Amino acid sequence: MSAVSDLLARLPKARVFTVGVEVGGQAGTGGGQAGTGGTDLDRELPDPSAGRAREVLVLAGTPADLRRAATLHKLLPEATHVVVAVLDTPPAHPAPVPTPTPAHRWRALTDLRVHQPSQRVWVVEAVFSKPTPAGRLLTATSRAFAGHRLDVVGVPAAAALAGVGAADWRPGDPNATPAEPAGPVPERVGAPGGDVVLRTLDVPGEPEFAGEEDPIDRPTPAAASWESLGRPGGRELADPEVLGDPSMIPPVDERLVNPQGFVTTPARGMASLAERAGRWAVVLDGQVVVAFAESGGVTDADVARLRQIRGVRIDWRHAHSGPLAAVRVLAGLAAAGVPLVADSAPLWARALGEPLVELITSGPDLEDDLRREEYSIRLRREALRTHSVAARWRQLGAPPPTPQLTSVLLATRRAEMVGFALEQVARQRGAELEVVLALHGVSARHPDVAEAVKRFERPITVFESRSVFGEVLNQAAARASGSFLLKMDDDDWYGPDFLADLLLAHSYSGAQVVGTVPEFVYLSSIDVTVHRQQITEQITSFVAGGTILVERSAFQAVGGFRPLPRSVDTQFQEALQAAGGQIYRTHGLGYILRRGPAANHTWQEPIGTFLQRNKRQWRGFHPSRLMELT
Repeated sequence: MSAVSDLLARLPKARVFTVGVEVGGQAGTGGGQAGTGGTDLDRELPDPSAGRAREVLVLAGTPADLRRAATLHKLLPEATHVVVAVLDTPPAHPAPVPTPTPAHRWRALTDLRVHQPSQRVWVVEAVFSKPTPAGRLLTATSRAFAGHRLDVVGVPAAAALAGVGAADWRPGDPNATPAEPAGPVPERVGAPGGDVVLRTLDVPGEPEFAGEEDPIDRPTPAAASWESLGRPGGRELADPEVLGDPSMIPPVDERLVNPQGFVTTPARGMASLAERAGRWAVVLDGQVVVAFAESGGVTDADVARLRQIRGVRIDWRHAHSGPLAAVRVLAGLAAAGVPLVADSAPLWARALGEPLVELITSGPDLEDDLRREEYSIRLRREALRTHSVAARWRQLGAPPPTPQLTSVLLATRRAEMVGFALEQVARQRGAELEVVLALHGVSARHPDVAEAVKRFERPITVFESRSVFGEVLNQAAARASGSFLLKMDDDDWYGPDFLADLLLAHSYSGAQVVGTVPEFVYLSSIDVTVHRQQITEQITSFVAGGTILVERSAFQAVGGFRPLPRSVDTQFQEALQAAGGQIYRTHGLGYILRRGPAANHTWQEPIGTFLQRNKRQWRGFHPSRLMELT
């Protein structure tokens, strides 16, 4: 008996809600019969006035589907027994143990169980002593799958969503206010229910909106299907109400659809993105690897099944459910770093954004593993910056958030390296930063230091200290004013997007510390560059000390660096993990570790260590193309 059948048999009187689960078919792409007769949240919205239920069962195809349901949690009834089941969970996800906070909302909880009845299926079950909003367990489970970070999209602070599919525009946002397409928006605690109203409609402008707000209208997938567009009176593809630009397309849920799990040396060959049964599917050797949802939404389970594929060639010629769904598939795959290639693109593909279309049609080299990864990084950067949830709401007119400042902590005892180090900082683009230069036993009046500081055009604070290394870094942090602290070394090379990539990884990973490992190492004493075998884009236990980007609040919570002469990076990362924090390792192609004689470094590994487990090595200095040094 399948997990779904077992749950339905055990809860025969439950009110059932499904999302990402096809009735009579499969859950996502992972299987599981779902003839539930319940409310399909992808096609209809429940009536919040329907009253209480003794039992509520929520069936989600994947964790990404569950986050859409979490946006609608206020529409679920109260119940004393609530079960949330996810039917297709990628193996990389940990057990979704919810954190029931704030406490006063969970005082009626008497039993909580998290279990895995079969592979890839997770079930979270709660029993309450009195009726409790079922949506509370739903949102807590959704947060657990996304790393327990705060699940509110910053701007606008409160959005009202109306219409079937509107939750796609704010996935995982429990602060959203569901509304009827005709309005008005329900009030919330004596205040308007939303700062912005977004409606999804089959017919533009219908029905008229009864509220005072001026809603943003967007087409449903059905309204932009080939069938609808081909009918008499159907809108032309050039009509900006259909697919004029990226703002017409629901965003990618970057919390779960992102580069995490990227495989640098895939075991399978090139696949194609082609039509199967009216939908786009990835096909390899005649077999369907993934068939995407009719709406075009890409899930984390879809991406996990594609990680071992070298790349995907787009076949534009065949029909699929419609241009809106097609663009959604491409945006999601690009955001996950799945290499996409095409010889050309149709007019309606401009909704991806011109830079993304240019990348996909640029003829990248996917046969070489390094060139493939470089291309994937460029693709994911552009897709995440164009199609993330935050980016989409900026495109819809929400005010951009104030850029967060990063304080670069640069400690050195070598006056001759100050100029080089500040040049690496000056190369950084796409991020606001300042530098706190800690001169460890070096005078600020030294000619090399004074000249380098004079040439540096960004905010900089300089101080001298003779304390031990760990304490010097703490003194630098105390002088910093940024929301993030970035520790950089004085002799390593950093690509121009190094900091921007770390901040991007922070946004999709939710980790308190983000960094990388030394994939590229230049062994200066023998003039050799090595590219080491490393696993990146994952939650990890360690990143290189010269790449540590940490939230200021997390840095303060663990007390900063220990006052030691060496091993301060390792000790800091161990303390952060002991306190419950997470470390994320992003790609390493924007960083090169310089390695001279071991005695010149606080990390005193012999040079032979860096000649082991290498993918490649070259005579001389050989950076990745992303370094933009040649």
